[in-house]
Amino acid sequence: MNKLKLLIVEGNTKEENINFKKAGCIPQSQNFKLHIKKLEPNSEIDIVEPLDDNSISKIISSLKKYDGVILTGSTLRIQETSKEVKKQIEFVKTCFENEKFFFAACWGLQITVTAAGGKCRVAPGGPHVGIAYDIELTNEGKKHKLYSSKPHKFTSPAFNYDEVEIPPSNSILLASNRINKFEALQFTVGNSEIWGLQYHPEIPYDYMIKLIKHRSQGLIDKNVFKNQNEINQHINSIVKARDELNDDMRTRELKNWLDYLIK
Repeated sequence: MNKLKLLIVEGNTKEENINFKKAGCIPQSQNFKLHIKKLEPNSEIDIVEPLDDNSISKIISSLKKYDGVILTGSTLRIQETSKEVKKQIEFVKTCFENEKFFFAACWGLQITVTAAGGKCRVAPGGPHVGIAYDIELTNEGKKHKLYSSKPHKFTSPAFNYDEVEIPPSNSILLASNRINKFEALQFTVGNSEIWGLQYHPEIPYDYMIKLIKHRSQGLIDKNVFKNQNEINQHINSIVKARDELNDDMRTRELKNWLDYLIK
């Protein structure tokens, strides 16, 4: 395979992407595209917004041309029964029928798990706010191509309130931490293969810091932090983690998935 053809599925609504812009952050689909272009410059990448009827109808008719599908994060909550959530679930099910390889990050993991018959919930251990500490590979994870050349214990960008509660029956648990048991899974639906992560190897820490600053009052209102001083201390800890992690290691999972498609 000389040139990868990839489809990135934007998880956020247009309105929410305006909020991201106000925070100084590009949409997550654009962020994924930038990272993939650095890793595989010759790749051909399309972006679809499942909540846009015109966008989705054009893509569905040509799904078979893509080598892989990437599902981004989102501020949507999987427990909501809104039309936005339902549309994304149905689109993922349609993608499953086309025998694709999936890379699913955060909301992407939750939506693929749900579409495959699993269940998600509000994480009883609380949220990850910009960072997930001490993610540890399981024995299966240590052998998996997703984690080739990755340390067996690491910290990564992450931002989630929800988690997988019951994974699809054929899932392989690849990584966990004290907040989320299911930090990484592999599972299949028919002939489609999903590598799903609850965290964000594709998002730089600086992006997360911008989001935290933009959402500061909301984080205090939700009792995630008591006050701005706590938020500032948390940001300082993220800065320290950022300085200890190079981009090559942060994005290793995405690179390994792209290499898997090429081979």
